[in-house]
Formats: sequence, structure tokens, C-alpha cells
Amino acid sequence: MKAEDFTFNADGQRLAATRVQPEAGAASSILTLHGLGHTSNRHTIRYVLNHLAEHGLGSVCFEFSGNGDSSGVMEESCLQRRYGEVLAAAEHLDKREPLTLIGTSMGGHLAAWLAPILKPACLVLFCPACYPADAVESRFDGSLARPGPYADSPAYAGISAFDGDLLIIGARKDEVVPAAVLDGYLAAARNARSKHIVWLDDCEHFIHRWLPHQDTLRPQVLKTIRDTILQARARQ
Repeated sequence: MKAEDFTFNADGQRLAATRVQPEAGAASSILTLHGLGHTSNRHTIRYVLNHLAEHGLGSVCFEFSGNGDSSGVMEESCLQRRYGEVLAAAEHLDKREPLTLIGTSMGGHLAAWLAPILKPACLVLFCPACYPADAVESRFDGSLARPGPYADSPAYAGISAFDGDLLIIGARKDEVVPAAVLDGYLAAARNARSKHIVWLDDCEHFIHRWLPHQDTLRPQVLKTIRDTILQARARQ
């Protein structure tokens, strides 16, 4: 496995990223989108990306402006700005293989919203948040609406056009994203080639803090993610 840090520019900001590959020169066609909050960064998903690299799947993880090693101030950002940052990050993927988007919480909202533009073959969403249409320019300074099953959400509209394979991983004890939000994603994904949800019974919202320490459950979840991505690629 080879991990390489790099930076790229998006709307005047310098964003920090890492390319995780099975070997140097291998294709990286999986893009991960982290959640909202000052402690969110590109590193918490690495246990997933390292596993995928060990099975021949390359990826790119990055930090939105205002998070981690990226420039900017999080409170000055909004969903619309992060939408553009995802598009900038996607330019650093290898087009030799079908795209997979892995989104966590707010990143799940963005992945679904961008599905009609990026056209991924596979979506893997960890406890995906959902925000209303009028929240796209709300600053992350306390103005953003709480996640909920908003019928007018750009995320629901985006995933309705998705025709690939969908995997949702939810937390039964999630007090941030209501279970109804995940039900909404499944209902909206009416054109998905396949859709599956995995519930983690003893887990709260911050899955990537909890799952790496679950020695029995973690390998099962990682295998499900890997199999879903490989299945989506085989169908392309």
C-alpha cells in the first residue's frame, strides 16, 4: 500500500488530501467526503481506505476548507462552497475505473446531491445527513438547519437520479441524524440498481470513532463496503 499527501486549490483555498493506493501508479477512483464539525478530517476514514487498498482499490480523501490541514475558516463555509470543493477534488481521481463516492454525515448529503453531476457507479453513505433546499448558502456558524427528512432536500433530489449501487450504514443510537432521514434516502433512491442498509445497533452518530475498535463487526462491515464497490464496478 502507498499513501501520498498532496494539496489542490478550490475557490482560493488550499485543500489537503491523501491518495491511498494498492501500489504506486494504481488508479484512485474512490472519493471520500467527511462530515461537519471542527474535528472532522480526512484521517478518520483511513481504516476503510487502507482496507480497500489492501484489496486493490485506490482512493482519495481530502479536507474541506476550514478543516484539518486545509486553509480557510469553517464558519465562513456553507454547503454550496463544499459542493464546489467536491467537484475540485473529483478532478484528482483516475477516470480509468468507475467512480465511488463515500460520504459521512454532511458528506453523505453532498455525495447524494452531486450524484447527477459526478455519476458514481456506487454510493456508500455513513449516517448521511439531509438539509433543506434553502440551507445551501447557510454559513456553518450556527445558521445551518439541523438534519431532517426534508422533502425538498437537494440530497433526495440528487439520489433520485442515481442508478448505481447504494449502501447506507446507519447508527441505531444516532442522536444527530434521525432514522427517518435514512428511510428518506432509501425511498428517494428509486432508480438505484441495488440498495442496502446496514444498522450498527450499539453505535452513536460518530461511526468512524466507534467502528475501528469493533474487532468482530469491523471486518464484516469492511467486507460489505468492498463487495458493494466491486459489484458496482463489475456491472459497469
